[in-house]
Amino acid sequence: MAAIQAETSEGVATLLIDNGPSGSLTAAMLNELMDHLGRFGDDDHIGALVIAGAGPNFCAGSDIGELKALNDSGRGPLPVLDLENRAFDRLAEFAKPVVAAVEGAASGGGVELLLCCDLIVVGGRARFSLPEIRLGVYPGAGGVLRLPRRIGHARALEMMLLGEDVDAATALGWGLANRLVEEGAAREEASRLARRLARGPRLAQRRLREAMRSRWTFGDEELQALVRGHAAELGASPDVAEGMRAFFARERPTFNRGR
Repeated sequence: MAAIQAETSEGVATLLIDNGPSGSLTAAMLNELMDHLGRFGDDDHIGALVIAGAGPNFCAGSDIGELKALNDSGRGPLPVLDLENRAFDRLAEFAKPVVAAVEGAASGGGVELLLCCDLIVVGGRARFSLPEIRLGVYPGAGGVLRLPRRIGHARALEMMLLGEDVDAATALGWGLANRLVEEGAAREEASRLARRLARGPRLAQRRLREAMRSRWTFGDEELQALVRGHAAELGASPDVAEGMRAFFARERPTFNRGR
């Protein structure tokens, strides 16, 4: 049965998109994704999240069968589109770092899902596309907003206007991917990075990610005020005391698990 599989290990939650070879996302799976995000966001034992495909591909995005059924019924695509936007926004605002592992194809909404992750690790044969233009539409679940922020206006427009595949090496060069590894090794590397993040100072990670998101909507003075406020908050945190202690003791810090 199509599902979002969930696993936990060493402070890391892993979500696997499991819906056949393409890994398309049904409405039920989007609701399940949001349920998992809520559960792991509240779990103090979890410090980072990995998202990967359970099959040979990462994710094909929207289930075309569901979209066709909605169009045939006269309802149009908005019910699915609204659900995708809610799910992807929740992922983008998840309280803990998110690492994506991409093998095979990520297309359409699968790319829009990736853009909500903090770090993206890709296998050597990974490929990316936004083919919505071939259906007479364009990405509507955050791609128009998040893709130019990640790879720049010109490259984002090219991907969306042409709908062509972008290979793993190009994705790395464009900044769509953070790390390129051998085919089949993306999930292992993503999990390694997630374990490292899970051991880190959670409050600092959360505030840093908040500041990085805010830089797109805040003016310079407003952003600097936010950063100064974060600095005052973090300076009084137990994590900073532990980091200072470990620095002078030449030890690895053991950060607390306060949120």
